[in-house]
Amino acid sequence: MKSLRRLLRRSLLALAAAALAIGATTAIFLTPPVVHSLLSVSDAHTVLGVEPRVAEALSDALVGDLLTDGAFDAPLGDEPLLSAGERSHLADVGALLRAVLVAGLGGLLVLTAARLRRRAWLRVAIRDGAALIVGGALLAAAAFALAFDATFAFFHGLFFAAGTWTFNPATDRLVQLYPQDFWVLAAMLFCLVLALGSFVSYRMTARTR
Repeated sequence: MKSLRRLLRRSLLALAAAALAIGATTAIFLTPPVVHSLLSVSDAHTVLGVEPRVAEALSDALVGDLLTDGAFDAPLGDEPLLSAGERSHLADVGALLRAVLVAGLGGLLVLTAARLRRRAWLRVAIRDGAALIVGGALLAAAAFALAFDATFAFFHGLFFAAGTWTFNPATDRLVQLYPQDFWVLAAMLFCLVLALGSFVSYRMTARTR
């Protein structure tokens, strides 16, 4: 019975560490400096047909709405930037992102409680969570590198209803503001940063007793 409780506790703490790592990385990638850099590298303003600062301001407004369950009603000229279908999809994305961030915060609270209870539990949780994340993140990075479209569709299919997340780059401004180059780079960097951060955490605790 004690061994089962120990296994359950260790699994819970490993998941909490993984949730914290994913939540923290997500938060980093939602910050303006990161998003603006990705917009610049992917030449998003040219695709949308606006000045770089306009693209950045529009993106900032949309990210703000993602975090606050906003209306996604940022204007471009005299009309809304996004169609009803695009706004509906971003509402779904926002709900998912907020759940990821809340899970990360929950992971932090669980690990803090473990640290207060017994320091060794925290070290083991970080090692287990890091090992879990490194493997998954590198696998996802390889999948995005080798078959981006299929991997992108797979992950979207896991979380969103079919037909709600496909848009036309020729007419839909959501995928003009965030073109495919944006997502290729963002997905790869996200996986690599997540894997690197987790590996560093693992190395820092692997030899600790």
